[in-house]
Amino acid sequence: MRSPQDFIHWLEQGTGARWMLRVAAAVLGLLLTVTFAWKQFHGIPDEWTMQQAVTARQLARGAGFTTLVNYPQTYAVMKSRGIGFEEKNPYPELHQPPFYALSLAAVFTVLPAAIWKHVPTAPGGWAPDYAILIFNLLLFWVSVALTARLAARLFDRRAAFVAAMGTAVSVTLWQQTVALSGLPILLVLIVGFFNVIAEIELLRAEEHGGGRFVGLMVAAGVVGGLLFLTEYPAGLVIPFAVAFLGWRFSGRTRTVAITAFVVAALATMAPWLARNVAVSGHPLALAWEDLALKSDDPTAYPSAQRNTAAIEAPAFDLNKLANKGLTGMERNLGERLWSGGGLLLTAFFVAGLAYQFRHGAANRTRWYFAIIAVALLAAQPFFNSGESPRLPAYFLAPLIIVFGAGFLFVLLDSQPALSSHWRWVVAGLLLLQGLPLMRDCLEPRRIHFHFPPYYPNLFMELRRDLQTKFLPGTGVASDVPAGTAWYGQMRVWSKPERLRDLTTIAVDQDIGGLLLTPVTLDRPFFTELAARKEEAIQLTDAGGWGGVYTGLVTHRMPPGFALSATPLRLTDNMVLLVNPNSLLHRGI
Repeated sequence: MRSPQDFIHWLEQGTGARWMLRVAAAVLGLLLTVTFAWKQFHGIPDEWTMQQAVTARQLARGAGFTTLVNYPQTYAVMKSRGIGFEEKNPYPELHQPPFYALSLAAVFTVLPAAIWKHVPTAPGGWAPDYAILIFNLLLFWVSVALTARLAARLFDRRAAFVAAMGTAVSVTLWQQTVALSGLPILLVLIVGFFNVIAEIELLRAEEHGGGRFVGLMVAAGVVGGLLFLTEYPAGLVIPFAVAFLGWRFSGRTRTVAITAFVVAALATMAPWLARNVAVSGHPLALAWEDLALKSDDPTAYPSAQRNTAAIEAPAFDLNKLANKGLTGMERNLGERLWSGGGLLLTAFFVAGLAYQFRHGAANRTRWYFAIIAVALLAAQPFFNSGESPRLPAYFLAPLIIVFGAGFLFVLLDSQPALSSHWRWVVAGLLLLQGLPLMRDCLEPRRIHFHFPPYYPNLFMELRRDLQTKFLPGTGVASDVPAGTAWYGQMRVWSKPERLRDLTTIAVDQDIGGLLLTPVTLDRPFFTELAARKEEAIQLTDAGGWGGVYTGLVTHRMPPGFALSATPLRLTDNMVLLVNPNSLLHRGI
């Protein structure tokens, strides 16, 4: 039995001290996680993210990469390929990369079935939303651990501490995490990718070409492929990695490195690309159209393209593409880059590009990252329609922090007066980095769902009404179809951009109800109203919905409109239009 003196020594200077420090860090991390999530989590915020959750649930149910959201564009594309609408056969997912949905599906498969029957009570949220939140929070902390490991391998334990803490108190990364967009999975992949690159650099020269070297190349290729399958523009790491390997090695080693990397990356991506070609005729399915679309351009809305029952691709305008890309680059470099990694640590990273680290592996890894960062920051705005919140300025932040921390200690070690007090310098830096996070943690708690337009109980009630009050086989449409499908757990048509498309769809499935939320009702209708020529419905590209919007005010739908019952006003800006001929009994 150890003496009290031995125990005190173990606790103060031995392994006990390290374990106490780890326990304290874990408790503080848990408190921060619970506090921030409790105050700032408000459910899934948008259709883009909700769509991936819907696909994930389909995967967990064994329905494959399908979706309960019937976009008119998907309807038209599948019909042109000889696949008509069938109520029991959901459409394939054609607009999103698969890996985030696949990861969520793995979580959903272990959840008890009862979780899907949960009915939320304000200010609480829906149980499956919390499951996605916990998954994203775990991924975030994994990325923090990988960030610390990378900094320790390239620099020292001091840099590892600053890198881990700088990432852990970045309010931008926390905000993206609790938005459930899947950014943490990109954090894990990109930091993991550079951990592998760093290990390759740290190998001794005589080990190049050996088994461990090939294994690391294969790992880098797999992670590069997964980056592409999570966010298509992030796949730019692959060609730049090939160029880097070609420059870094020579002779047989170069051949082995590039071959192992490329084969692993292609093997990871090929099944998904082949699936897309089989169901849609294009390796990226309909996601490639993001190149010609822009979320803040009224002439190129991605939602308008999805909600038009046509197979024609959007018009490609070189001037619009240039404007979209240059505007996005300006925002990436002017504001987003500096918010993700924190102003000071990003400044240290940028300033450090003029310095050559003595450690060759750190120097080469830093320059490879700098090239990748510039490529992603410059190219992403061209490829992204603007809907995805998973921006490179955010998911590259931990790596910016790593190299910023490395240069910080170069400066501190060059100044003896500061070197002996580096802890105080670091404490002040991290305090400044964490002030915005502290502000968010002190905010009052709000409801854990975005209302309007998302109110889980409303969508659940709509599903019950569809099952009990409408004729069998009746469909429902909504201007927030992914939210209606996710919370209502039912198949939903997305509100068509053109009224004539709703009539076309009704040939295959009777539409008994159309839910209109603030997404539609809180925007101006001048264009639609101006296009009206007469009281009757005009099934033209320019008009059609104007008469319906007028009917919301007059409570009298225009002649010829199937959903002609008196509009049911659920809230001040949420209305349900009903087809009286679809009801089991008159009245609802």
